[in-house]
Order: sequence, then C-alpha cells, then structure tokens
Amino acid sequence: MPKRSKKFQYKPLSLKDIIREMKQNIDFMIDLAYSAIKFGSKELADETYKMEQRIHELTFLLNFQVIQAHPRGSQGAKKLEPIVVMGYSIDKISDALSDIARVVYINNDISYLIQLFSDISFIPLPIVKIVVNRDCSLIGQYRRDIHFRSKHGVDLIAIRRGDNWLFEKQERLLLNDVLIVKGEIQPIIELKVLCKDLEPFSFDIGKKDEEFLIDLENPAICEKIEELQRNYVLITDISESMIELSLAALFFNNEELAEDILEMEELMDGLNLAFEKDLLDLAHLVETPRDLTGIMRIIFSCELIADSATHIAENIVKGFEPHSILQQAIRETSEIVVRETLSEDSYFKEKTYNELQDSRYKRGFHIIALKREDKWIYRFNPDFIFEQGDLLIGLGPKETLMEWRRCVNPEKYKE
Repeated sequence: MPKRSKKFQYKPLSLKDIIREMKQNIDFMIDLAYSAIKFGSKELADETYKMEQRIHELTFLLNFQVIQAHPRGSQGAKKLEPIVVMGYSIDKISDALSDIARVVYINNDISYLIQLFSDISFIPLPIVKIVVNRDCSLIGQYRRDIHFRSKHGVDLIAIRRGDNWLFEKQERLLLNDVLIVKGEIQPIIELKVLCKDLEPFSFDIGKKDEEFLIDLENPAICEKIEELQRNYVLITDISESMIELSLAALFFNNEELAEDILEMEELMDGLNLAFEKDLLDLAHLVETPRDLTGIMRIIFSCELIADSATHIAENIVKGFEPHSILQQAIRETSEIVVRETLSEDSYFKEKTYNELQDSRYKRGFHIIALKREDKWIYRFNPDFIFEQGDLLIGLGPKETLMEWRRCVNPEKYKE
C-alpha cells in the first residue's frame, strides 16, 4: 500500500518571507541536485527531494497570500502578477532539479557518465570534493564562522563525515571531513591547499558502484563523447545561469536582460536537439544503450528549467513591473544581486577574468553577466579583459557587498 501523504498544516508567513525562502531554497537546490549526480549520492538526492516538497508548500502559501490580498481592478492584479509567475516558475524549477537528482535511482553509474561528459576545465563553477587533513587551520571551527563564500570564494554545499551528510551551519569541521564545494578553479585550489589536500581532483566519496563500461579505445565513441561533452557543459551551465539572470532581470526590472534570456532559451532548444541526436548516435555504439537514460533525463530537465526561467523573463517583456515586496524579499536573502559600472579608477580595469579570481577583488562575488556597449556577455574566458564602462551584474554575500563595490567603482563608494 502506498503511504498517504501527510496533511499540510498552514503556518502563516508574510509574503516577503515566503519569497525570500523560495529564492534561498532554489539556490541551494541547484547545488544539491548537481552534487547528487556528480557523486552518485542517493542521500543528496533525498535532501533535494525534501527541499522540493518545501517549495511546493511555499508555493501554496504564496498563492494563498495573493488570493487574500484581493487586488481591486487590473492595476492591483498587474502588481501581483510577477509574484505569481515567479512562484509558479520556481516551483517548476524545483520539480526539474529534483528529477535531476533522482537520476541516481535510475542509473547507478550516473556519476561515471557525468565525469565522462563534463571536463572540469570547461565548467565555469565546478563541484568538487576537498578532504580536511591534519594541520588544516579550519579544524574545530564552526561552518558558519568560516564564511566560505566571502573569505575563500567558494560555496560549501555539504559535509560528508563517515557515512553521514551534514548540512547545518552549526557543525564544526573535523579531521577527515569531506567538503563538497562549488566555485571557480583558482579559489578551489587555494582551499585545497589550506585543507592540506594535495591529491588530484577526485569525485569518489565512498563505495564505488560497478563501473559503466564504455570502450574508450573505439575512435567513433571517443569522437561522439567529445561532441556530447561540450554541449552537456553548455546546456547545464546555461540553464543554471538562466535562473540567476531571470531573477536578476526581475529584481532590476531590466527588459534588455529579459529579452536576452528569451534568446538564450532559443539557443537551449538548438543545443538540446543536437545533444539528443548525438546521444542517440552514441547509443548505437555502446553495449547497453538503456544506461544512457539518466543523461537524457538530465538534459530534458534542463530544458524545463530554461522554459521556467523564460516564463519569468516574458513577464518583464510584457511590461509587468515587479512588486516592491518581491524586490525587498530578494534583497534580504543571504546572497544579493547587484549591478555596478566599472569606473576609470577601478581595480578591475584592464585585468583579466583569471586575475579577478584573486580574493582581494573577488570578495565572494560571481559575475553572472556583463554589458559592454549594446552587448550582454555571460561566459568569460580566463583571458577576458574588463574595461572601463562595463556594466557588471554580480551575485555574492551581503557582508562583502560594499568591499566588492569599492573594487569596481572606488570613487563612488569611498570609505
């Protein structure tokens, strides 16, 4: 007999608190879902599923609060429309992320395939493991006091201790803890050194399942995997970026950014078709084609994420202005989206993207978009050079916001 779902118990929350929690949860869900398939962890998949259920509850509460507001006339409804659309879209994104995570229940070998299809050198923000070794200065410190994002430039997603997964901020770091972190390569390398982890990048966190067999000596298979690899990285990266960009466009009521998101959705359609075709070609070359089901499901879920982000952007293009409550809620999350123009005396001026990974400039912020003249740029090569007048949209911790702004525009934000 299937278990009966528990009855939902209504606990009143303000509209602002609901939106803030939805935003924070969906940010964390992205990292959890991709960590689950990266490390083949059913525990992380289960945690992702729990967050999906919470977002369903929050969506119900949000709709309930909007109904209670009883907007009078078209103007009242127009003010609340972006909130409804954002809630619906985040709910759908949570469904897709949960589906990605639960691929570990479909394919035991999914982590092997993910390693095969994603070259760490191509991924803007890879997820890796770092082992805490003896003489690491972080041992004994509380997770909340380390400030991984603002001080070390990475996000700590979870701690693996023995067979247990730990997510709470009040946990102390102990010897032999395995940290699951996400960030750019240079900050990750620096944290590995701090933790005295001198081993090469590895993704094994426990008992290894029987390895999925692909004949990498076959030139036809290797050629097809290379084609798949590039598109897999693009699809997963663009879909994740679209979530951040759509919420940034909503926060700033930026129609130009919203229109670019619509173009990105068209690019996603083309990438998905190309990937599906190449994956079917690969299926003819391997012994057990059904083992590629998990990868196909991940790509399908990325398409759903892109569609949901596009739904938010379409709302802005249609002229719906975000409600002040929505903007205030996003502003009060632990991570904040800001935009700033690079000034003549900026520390960023004429530096490369790789140089700006230095913690003196980075301050825990990730540049999710840049506008130069009339063109938006979302992906940066290591040798990309920043210029005066560039408009940056950054995402990072509130506690280092002013420090980051002073790096970008020192004259405007004098101490």
